Amino acid sequence: MRAIWGTLLVYGVAFVAVFGFQLVAVTALLTWRTGSLDLERDALTALLVGVPASSLTLIAIALLAAGRPRSARLRLLPSGVPAGELAVMVVGILALSQALESLVLLLDVGTGPTLEWMTRTVASATPVGLALAVAVVGLLAPVGEELFFRGYMLTRFRQIWSPGPAILVSAIAFGIIHGEWVHGALAAAIGVYLGLVTERSGSVVPAMICHAANNTASLLLSAWIGSPHGRSLNAALVLGMGLVVAWSLARLRRSWPRPA
Repeated sequence: MRAIWGTLLVYGVAFVAVFGFQLVAVTALLTWRTGSLDLERDALTALLVGVPASSLTLIAIALLAAGRPRSARLRLLPSGVPAGELAVMVVGILALSQALESLVLLLDVGTGPTLEWMTRTVASATPVGLALAVAVVGLLAPVGEELFFRGYMLTRFRQIWSPGPAILVSAIAFGIIHGEWVHGALAAAIGVYLGLVTERSGSVVPAMICHAANNTASLLLSAWIGSPHGRSLNAALVLGMGLVVAWSLARLRRSWPRPA
């Protein structure tokens, strides 16, 4: 129980620190540049400042809380997953992400203010701005989030629980930190998949790769194509992508490590 409460305490500290440093960084920079805070007018700047602030905070807390040897305690060791299986993992998360987006559009609940704001931001960004957004949202954010939620939290919970509860609780914590119920539910579902990837590989690195591929694809699709329109199209995407996710999970299940 001490390990559980200790892990949840670290999560609470991370929760407060992420939003605190993000708010301070964005407010300070925008106020210094323009004299006021306007998240629509200076959306790209806020994104490029806020995401690194939160990501670096998660990285620092994970490294400090994990103790030594950090490579083992954060599961940063090489995974040994074959390239073909890693490709299946990436395909699975891309399909899951699209299925979830189409599902919330089909249900007409929207993706939440934050995701809608990010979509508008990258859609109006210049090529340089989009490249910078990919660097921080597509690459840096997955490293920070996976290092903390799968590398630190999931690993701690696995010392006490079986894979199912450990993956679920760390995924719920991942969803909660996104701050909105729709966005949080989508993130939690993604977190379950990434937890399965981490448990399958024994390393957090494949989850980082999958997460980075998902974020990068989402940014580029938002900038170049936008969300799919029409109930028929979204229903077809939910069904089709759902089948791809099921195939990916079946492949992961087939190669799941057997207990000693």
